[in-house]
Amino acid sequence: MTTMHELVTKPQQGIRASRTSPIIVATDGHDQSNNAMLMARVLGGEKDSVRVASVLRTLPMITPEVPVTTTPDLESARRRDQTCIVRQQAGRVWNDNMIGVDLFDGDPATRIAQHARQTNASLIVAGLGRHRVVDRLFGDETALRLVRVAGTPVYAVSNGPARAPTRIVVAADFSETSLRAARLALEVAAPHATVYLAHVAPRDAMLNEWSAFGAAYKSDAGDALHKMRDQLRVPDGVAVQRILLQGDPATELLAFAASVNADLIATGSHGHGFIARMLVGSVTTRVLRCATCSVLCVPHAAAMTRARVTAEPSTTTAPSRADWTATLERFTQRNAGRRTTLEADDPDIGAQSQENDYPLISASYDDDSGRVDLVFGEIGGVGRQLTRSMGDVDNIEVMRNETGQEIALRMSHGAGQTLLTLSE
Repeated sequence: MTTMHELVTKPQQGIRASRTSPIIVATDGHDQSNNAMLMARVLGGEKDSVRVASVLRTLPMITPEVPVTTTPDLESARRRDQTCIVRQQAGRVWNDNMIGVDLFDGDPATRIAQHARQTNASLIVAGLGRHRVVDRLFGDETALRLVRVAGTPVYAVSNGPARAPTRIVVAADFSETSLRAARLALEVAAPHATVYLAHVAPRDAMLNEWSAFGAAYKSDAGDALHKMRDQLRVPDGVAVQRILLQGDPATELLAFAASVNADLIATGSHGHGFIARMLVGSVTTRVLRCATCSVLCVPHAAAMTRARVTAEPSTTTAPSRADWTATLERFTQRNAGRRTTLEADDPDIGAQSQENDYPLISASYDDDSGRVDLVFGEIGGVGRQLTRSMGDVDNIEVMRNETGQEIALRMSHGAGQTLLTLSE
């Protein structure tokens, strides 16, 4: 019997999970989810930082003329049975069958993604699952479908040993999501792990036409990888190697991961439009379907930094509207010149980065128009300045770390929000 007693390798840093920003482990209660349960505890550390979620699928319709008849008693019995199955699994793998189970009805991927959003989850852990053609036909690719609908990073666990990964391949395309994937990979990495920042260049015939990453990459992709490396906080003892490959991205990443015997591939999934984001990139899809190791995927929406900076801030204050003008004036005085990341989260189109690494010039609120204005650029310089305005703001929150330093400003407006993150 596999139990937590056998787990000896944990992450050097660890996911910043807590009761208020938990790791969600998705399970059906059967053995195929055992490794997901084990890995969730490895990554989560404290018991209270992991929440178990399971979903009862809607009973199928046999024919339109003969629907399955359900009754309250039948549904209640199904829920009791499913809860019992999951608790029995927890007894097998955690030696703890008295756990709480968050049980939902409907489509597993959709309901788990919604639950993660509502609980401000830091990570979703699920089994990598099967990837036969028949599974795709019958919709059993839960991990892939989770990535398509979730706004939270997804750790799809393979059938290998349930321990912190020691060899990690990060798919580096220099986007926001791949940088976030690299940072998250370092959080889950074991002590003395090796992390490969692997970028796949196109074939020679494509180079003259390819401009997606701009002139910096064309002149020297190695410099771009070096810059990405410099943006990471690498724990002591962890080695980071820069790898430049060439060819089809998914094929080369999978082949390289196999050659170094990787136990995790970390990738970001993003697109340049609403449809592209909904469909998930072809590279991520192929990696999830073909990888023999675990896969850590940061969906486009998860590039929003609220999960990593507001997981458990020491203090969060929400001043009254009458104090917004003075609050933002003081915020400007304390933080002007600090470099920032500005991200907007719209429920219709997802999360989008609006600026990265620009110094803050000012934050202000105009009571007459009801707008918050943020201005970025070099203070006193003559270069370009960026201004972002938000109307119909209904809430402002200032977040501070344990030392009292302000780390973020969050503004809610309608069903969306905008998050300004401050560098340290």
